[in-house]
Amino acid sequence: MEYSARSQTEFQTFFREWLIQLERYLNQLLNLLQSPDDHQQDEPNHKQLIRRVMAHYHDYFLAKARVSSRNVFLVLSPPWFSPYERIFLWVAGFKPGLSICIVKTCGLELTSDQAERIERLTVETKDDESAITERLVRLEQQVLAPTILALTRMGGREVNGMIDDADAAVDSLAKGMEFLVGLADFLREKTVAKVVGILTTAQTVMFLAAMIQFQLRIRRWGQLRETEIHRDANNPLSIGFGGGGS
Repeated sequence: MEYSARSQTEFQTFFREWLIQLERYLNQLLNLLQSPDDHQQDEPNHKQLIRRVMAHYHDYFLAKARVSSRNVFLVLSPPWFSPYERIFLWVAGFKPGLSICIVKTCGLELTSDQAERIERLTVETKDDESAITERLVRLEQQVLAPTILALTRMGGREVNGMIDDADAAVDSLAKGMEFLVGLADFLREKTVAKVVGILTTAQTVMFLAAMIQFQLRIRRWGQLRETEIHRDANNPLSIGFGGGGS
């Protein structure tokens, strides 16, 4: 328990600092977008910034993997995210296909070849997502269902070996979930890397800026909602008078 608590505290500290740096990168990307004429003559620096942003996300996945190896259930329902943020989670993170949706909605002018490659990537990513989801369902059915059914049949009575079997089932589930979280994170990184491989440097700057803005906007909305809930909970005048809002 203490080990899990320490892992949570360490990651929350890392995550706060990581988000601060992410906002810095966003500001740099937005500055580039405000000077479109500089793209061609300063493309090497733009590519370097893109690499730094990609490396920054990779650092996040590495740090999350370390927490997952200690307590995978912590990253599956991360306390460092608000309940609103957790709505968007799929196997401990955003769905990989979300990055492709951002490409299609952030105003990029794609060539016919780029559009075709993006569509192929869309199909490929959906197939990969479905495969992971199917493995998740099978894991839960194979590991948890038999043990829970057996415990239910015992009517809550502790029988020799039954509690040990339940603990073993949870351990087996944790190992399986850790593998699937790693697989999902690999797909998330791979999908973004493939998107970047399709786009030009200027388009990648716009795409990364849009992706970061979306992520930070979701976080701010979640924090705002949490603030409103706590405010209403501490305000007795809001009870019964619609003070909570919708």
